[in-house]
Amino acid sequence: MPARSLPQRLTNPAPVPVTAVMALCLACFHTSALPLPFRLAVLAIFALLTLAQPAGGLVCVILAAPLYLMPTAIEGAGRTWLFPLHEVALLITVAGVVGQRTIRLIRDRNAFDQRALVQHARVQGVEYAPQALLALAGIIGVALAVPEGRGAALRELRWLIVEPLLFYGLVHSTRMPQALLAGALALSGAWAATIGALQFAGLDLTPLIGEKRAFSENIIAVDGVRRVTSVYGHPNNLGLFLERVWPLAAALALGVWGGQRFSTTSGIQSAEHPSRRSAAARLFFAICAFLSLIGIVVSFSRGAWLASVVAAAVIGVGWFLFRSQHRRSMRWQALALVGIMMAAVVGLALTLRGGPGGGSTDARLLLWRESLAYLQQHPLGLGLDQFYYYHNPAFGRSQIDPSLRGTSEEYAAHPHNLLLDAWINVGPIGMLAFGWLLWRFYRTAFSAARERRDLMALGALAAMTAALVHGLVDRFYFVPDLAIAFWALIAMAGSEH
Repeated sequence: MPARSLPQRLTNPAPVPVTAVMALCLACFHTSALPLPFRLAVLAIFALLTLAQPAGGLVCVILAAPLYLMPTAIEGAGRTWLFPLHEVALLITVAGVVGQRTIRLIRDRNAFDQRALVQHARVQGVEYAPQALLALAGIIGVALAVPEGRGAALRELRWLIVEPLLFYGLVHSTRMPQALLAGALALSGAWAATIGALQFAGLDLTPLIGEKRAFSENIIAVDGVRRVTSVYGHPNNLGLFLERVWPLAAALALGVWGGQRFSTTSGIQSAEHPSRRSAAARLFFAICAFLSLIGIVVSFSRGAWLASVVAAAVIGVGWFLFRSQHRRSMRWQALALVGIMMAAVVGLALTLRGGPGGGSTDARLLLWRESLAYLQQHPLGLGLDQFYYYHNPAFGRSQIDPSLRGTSEEYAAHPHNLLLDAWINVGPIGMLAFGWLLWRFYRTAFSAARERRDLMALGALAAMTAALVHGLVDRFYFVPDLAIAFWALIAMAGSEH
C-alpha cells in the first residue's frame, strides 16, 4: 500500500491518536481549576480536530456521557454557567460536520444532482421513520407539560430526543467504524466502573472530576452492604449503564480470542493469522469487560446482576452455537453451564440483599399502580419529565400512596418501568417508535449473528436484552447516558439498507 501524501494525512488522520488528543482537550476544558483562556483554547483545538476527524468527536460524546451529573462550570457575567460535557462535544461535532459538508457542497456545486438528492431523501425518509415519530412524540411531550414543568420538558427534549438523534444521524452520515463505536462504549464503561471500584476500596476520585449535582452520597450503606455510585447519583444508575457495556466488550473479546479480527465496516471478520492489532484488541475489550463487571458487582444492583446473567446467557449460547455447529453434545453442555451460572447468580442476588420482596419492590408496585391511575386520566401521557410534577404532593396533583409519604420515594422522578416510563414521557406515539426501533434492531442483529456469525451483533443483542430486562423494574432510556448507549447499540446492530 503506497504511503499517503501530507495533505491526505492532514485531512484524514489516523482515528485513534487524534481521538486521544481530542479527549485530552475535552478533559482540560472540563477542569475548572485551569485558567479559562487555556480551557477555551483547548476547546478550539477540539473543534478544529472535529473537521479532520468527526468520528473522534462522537467517541468523546460517548466517553463524556456518564458525566451528565457533573457538568462543566464556567464563571462569567456574575454567575456560573453549567454545560454537560457530552453536549458540548456533540454540538461542536455537529457544527464541524455541517461546516465540512458545506465546504464540500460549495466546492462540488457543479456536480450537484438534484434528482439523486431527492431519491436519497426518500430512502432516508423510510429508514428514519421511527426516529421521526420519536421526535414528534417528544414535541408533543413538551406541549403536554404542566406550567411549572415546561422548562424541564424542554431540557429533556434537548437531552433525550434531539441530541441522541443527532448523535445517531452523525454516526451514520460520517460512516463511523463500528469497531471504533464499540471501543468508545467499552472504554466509557470501563472508566466509570474503575471510579466505582476505587470508591469501594476507599479511594474516591469524583471530587477531582467535578462537582456532582446529586443529593446522594457516593457510598450508600443499605441492606448490610456498601453500594457505590461512581459518577452517578445512585448505584442503580451505575449498574444500568455498565450492563449495556460489558456484554458488547465480552463478545468482541471472545471474537478476537477465536482467531478473528476487526473490519472497519461490519465489525469483525475471520482471519487465519490474528495480527498484533488483534491481540491488542483482545486485551482492550477483555479489560473493559472485566472492569465493567467489577463495577456492576460493587453497585450491588440486583437488577443489573440479573440483567447481566441474561446477557451472559445470550452470549454463551450464541458463542457455543458458533463454535459447535457440528457438535450437538457440546451445545447441550453449554446450555447446562449457562443454566447453572444463572441459578448461582440469582441465588447470590437474593441472599446478599434479601429475598424477592426485599429492597424497593413494594415501593415499585405502588409507583406502578399510581402511574396507571395517571395514565387513565391522561392517555396521551403526562409529557417529558413530568412524572415528578404529578407524583410529588407539593404540586397538588399527586395520587401517591400514603405509605410513600415521608420517604425518599416521595420525590421519585420516574415509575421504574420501561413501558410506563415511555408512555408517560412520549405517549403512544413514542411507544410505537420505540417498539419499531427495537423490532428492527432485533431482526437485523439476530440475522447478522445467525447468518454471518457477527459477534458485534451478538454483543449488541446481549446488551440490549439486559437493558430491557432491567428496564422492567428501572430506567431504560430517559437519562442522557442510557439514551446515547441505546442509539450506539442500534447503530451496531448493522443495517439492511
